[in-house]
Amino acid sequence: MELVINAEDFRRLSPATRKELLALLMGGEGDGEAMPGPDDYDTPLPPEMPGGAVSAGKRVFPINPTQAAELLSNLAEKSRQTLRLFAVGERVAVDELIGEGRPYKDMNDLKRSFVGAVNRRLRTVVGDRSAVLFSSDRDRQRIRVLPLTASALRQALGIPEPEMDDVFDGMDFDAALDEEQEG
Repeated sequence: MELVINAEDFRRLSPATRKELLALLMGGEGDGEAMPGPDDYDTPLPPEMPGGAVSAGKRVFPINPTQAAELLSNLAEKSRQTLRLFAVGERVAVDELIGEGRPYKDMNDLKRSFVGAVNRRLRTVVGDRSAVLFSSDRDRQRIRVLPLTASALRQALGIPEPEMDDVFDGMDFDAALDEEQEG
């Protein structure tokens, strides 16, 4: 099958549709980034995990800093604080979120008050009814957002980007580079 879309037709598509189309055509998210693979925790949460039953067709959606700011603008403070955990660490153990002394009393509270609320807001922001923000790892003990989303959340929340670990493992980079050039 062939599909022809000229520039004018492409401009008439919604931003979410354009991005999705570019992702399909380029094998990435339309911005030069590769799409996550099967080992990148890119499957929507299973029914027994927070977020509830996710039907086929739901997909984990990466957001940019502008979308992250818009997402955060209409969330409860408790949800904003919980999203900080995802912005900093990307993967969050379910046990860190529910139980005595934790933000949510049980799985239903987490699902209803946080995951469901954030996903509803996300769908409004990106204009995609199949978008979800969270996925789970293989053993279903941790949930996370995509790395692009974590970075966008850090920017929107004013959290500094983590320092990159380099091969010099704590050495002064300039001194190591000088030493390498001399040798």
